Amino acid sequence: MTDQPNVPHHVVFTDSALAVIARVATPGPMKLGMRLRDQGDLATVEGPAGNDVLVLPEQPADDWVLDEPGPLIACWTDDDGIRAHRTSGLGGPLGERIGASVVPAAADAFERVHGIFETDVLRKKSVAVLGLGSGGSFIVRELAKAGVGRFLLLDHDRLEVGNVSRHECGLADVGRLKANAMRDVVHQHHPAARVFTSGLHLNGETRQQVKDLIKYVEADLVICATDTRESRLLINRMCLQEGLPLILGGVYRRAYGGIVQRVIPGLTPCYQCFVQALPEQAADNEISSAEDAARVSYTDRAVAPQPGLSTDIVPIALHMVKLALLELLDGESPAFATLGADLVAPIHQWINRRELAHAGLEPMGVSVDGQSVLRWYGVLLDQLEDCAVCAAGSGAVKSEDDEYFGGPEPA
Repeated sequence: MTDQPNVPHHVVFTDSALAVIARVATPGPMKLGMRLRDQGDLATVEGPAGNDVLVLPEQPADDWVLDEPGPLIACWTDDDGIRAHRTSGLGGPLGERIGASVVPAAADAFERVHGIFETDVLRKKSVAVLGLGSGGSFIVRELAKAGVGRFLLLDHDRLEVGNVSRHECGLADVGRLKANAMRDVVHQHHPAARVFTSGLHLNGETRQQVKDLIKYVEADLVICATDTRESRLLINRMCLQEGLPLILGGVYRRAYGGIVQRVIPGLTPCYQCFVQALPEQAADNEISSAEDAARVSYTDRAVAPQPGLSTDIVPIALHMVKLALLELLDGESPAFATLGADLVAPIHQWINRRELAHAGLEPMGVSVDGQSVLRWYGVLLDQLEDCAVCAAGSGAVKSEDDEYFGGPEPA
């Protein structure tokens, strides 16, 4: 049979279509509509009634003939899923078989990564990702692909045209809240994941609401992918108060490198320790927008935005994902045991290019000695005894906390 312009070469049945087909056996044949994609090469069957796809309750006999015009595809379920055949559209016998795919059950979506790590464990885990820009969106996508079962996604920004060169979402999502757009990205990779979204602007006024959301989703881990020191300090304090592990990450100007920090309450230094101990590194942040530039401009001159490339942001975000999986699978995945022995430093640094503060590095060449670009380095930092947030017995509140957060925490 020659190709017909309206008959696709492959057909995909979605979850909703499968639910409809499951009810076919008793009432008999039914007809569903299909949506053509990729210039007619692919069709998607989503469940609504139509006249394109004839669904039979069982495999027809060899001499079966379609006795009515209209349907372009006839199909039925079998042990392999769904079997589909072309028809002439005018009635008559079945034509050649065409490829058919079905949306897999949630457990089957991760079949190929079973044995690498325990997807059943991750399915029970909950992660709060605060900040869904270029780095945060990548982190969310990777955790969904790994099988994390529950998410809180929080960001007050809407996706702009200028974001799409570095974001996991594209032009079709421009104008949407990043949290809502990323919920769809999660479900594209993990249909069974539960995703809670929020468009709250994280600041001193909303901190209790954000804290309540984190409690509501029973987060096992918080990931801070925001791009301001104020928000990071606030999230750092919230996690220490709630006893939650925290992973923070950020890139330097023009994303020539970046820092990733893991904060384990009572064990590692917190982000406030990092700010106090290494103020120059803490102040070296990417200025990716006019809003960021205005926040750090000098009184006598403006500061120009200096965004980095997505390829320079992804290494930092990917390391945050690895640390997140290590934390979520702690003691439950032998595959990650060796990685746990390697990633013991509280802070890790990555350099993409020899620029600015790291312009003096020697070229990598063929050497394996000394610090160079495109490598991770563990940074040792102890808890500070005078840290205003995590120091044992410290009840002090730094003045900058008052400024950023609107006053000390309520008693």
